[in-house]
Amino acid sequence: MRWLVRGLILLVVVGGALFWWLLLSGAKAPATATGVLDIAQIRALADAPADQRPTRLRVLEIGHDRAPNFAVQAGRLSGDSAMSYNAVEITLPDQLIMVGGAVDQSTAAGMALTDGAVFDPVAYESLLDALVRADRVLITHEHLDHVMGIARHPVPLQLTNSLWLNGPQLAALPQFQNEAQQAEWAALEIPVRLLGTVEVIAPGVVVIPAGGHTAGSQMIFISMASGEEILLIGDIAWNMSNITDLTTRPVLTQYVAFDPNEVREHVKAQLRALHDLSIAEPDIAIVPSHDRTHLQALDAGGVLDFLPAE
Repeated sequence: MRWLVRGLILLVVVGGALFWWLLLSGAKAPATATGVLDIAQIRALADAPADQRPTRLRVLEIGHDRAPNFAVQAGRLSGDSAMSYNAVEITLPDQLIMVGGAVDQSTAAGMALTDGAVFDPVAYESLLDALVRADRVLITHEHLDHVMGIARHPVPLQLTNSLWLNGPQLAALPQFQNEAQQAEWAALEIPVRLLGTVEVIAPGVVVIPAGGHTAGSQMIFISMASGEEILLIGDIAWNMSNITDLTTRPVLTQYVAFDPNEVREHVKAQLRALHDLSIAEPDIAIVPSHDRTHLQALDAGGVLDFLPAE
């Protein structure tokens, strides 16, 4: 009996330690994050006459689902969050910029977490068309729920001149393709067009390297003709609560969802920088890619147009 009790105690201790490590530990942002996000530099680069800056920003949702909060943010052990899978369309007076390739149908099916998961094939076809029409095509980072419309585009030749990726992003595309697609893309010889520095790519549009979630992660700052300022942050945070609570995803999500793993210290520093920015500059609209509730609120507030999947 004594050995049985000791064994049970050991199981409880080990189980508690695993619970703490996988769901609670190592998720808090640092107290400071000096130099991670220089808004003065970014604004200086984004400065342009109002009649040259973006006039419209639309979020084209391809699908949506719900994810358990314990996977979205360490320590949130109940409830779930609405997750959007989308791409962003930035309209300027003389050009169109697309950010992201979202998911295709087979990827969406494989990622589905609930019976209520939605994929909109009509919206996906519209995205494929928009990618062809765009003057610039970018992504925030190289994960399957952000690149499929690009990596598996039926006519990749039409993206040759418009695809603006950094080195890690371009190198990652083959892992999302079958052999025939890989061969077709290899023949295109698309160059690396983003060199990993903070740079302006169009009037009012600035790319900000933010490696951590992936090696090629980046944010995109948009200064609208209206004076509105918008910061697309990709998946540095899945939910605005990650930023407000200064808490990233749990270790469990790291091992289940990401290959290769994030550089968590970089992500946590970026969360601190975004939190501090949200306090110092509350009028800047920070946009995590997947926070569907936040996207709907920004739409209601007139910051952007959110086109929901059907």
